[in-house]
Amino acid sequence: MDIETAKQKIKKLLALSKSPNENEAIAALEKAKQLMEEYGLNEQNCIYNAKKAKATKRYCPWRTVVSNTVAWLYNCYKYGDQRAGYFVFVGDDFEAFMAVEMYAYLIKAIERMAKRNIRKNAKYKFRKSYKQGVAVKLHDRIMTLGKSCSWAPQRESKIKAVSEYVKSQVNLETFNKKIKINSIALNRGFREAEGISLNRQATGHGGRYISG
Repeated sequence: MDIETAKQKIKKLLALSKSPNENEAIAALEKAKQLMEEYGLNEQNCIYNAKKAKATKRYCPWRTVVSNTVAWLYNCYKYGDQRAGYFVFVGDDFEAFMAVEMYAYLIKAIERMAKRNIRKNAKYKFRKSYKQGVAVKLHDRIMTLGKSCSWAPQRESKIKAVSEYVKSQVNLETFNKKIKINSIALNRGFREAEGISLNRQATGHGGRYISG
């Protein structure tokens, strides 16, 4: 049995260890501990999964806003690897999957909106500022909707737990970078971001609804 198969088996056993049947629960927990010891794993290694999403090797503020917002929505911790050009969402299997799906959907929606609404010869700074405005508005909308989601009550504790796990496993670098913004483009993007629908599933794989 390879380590990934072992992780999945341990995860199922840990879930079974919460069974109301006391004998079944004890047997499952003992088997889970046995497998964790055999493969050098702990409970967190088996609960959390890391999913990668395409980003850019160059710092992109509007993508960062979107990724941070989506990570919050789906109880994940997000960090970036600029050298490789991707974001990593860490959470339980389903929530990390949903975060990547929603991130990809919103990035494509913003790119389409900018292509449709901004003239082709617009300066890079103007286009970037417009996308930033859209991202900021989406952040506001998702924060509002996310507070009323069915999984909202567990969000704070889940994010705290996964962030502690990631920080114990990954050497994270932090940096501050000033960005130049065109206020006209920013405000325009902020207004027009209402055109992006959030009243839908992020994926066709039976995922959660944000609203509706």
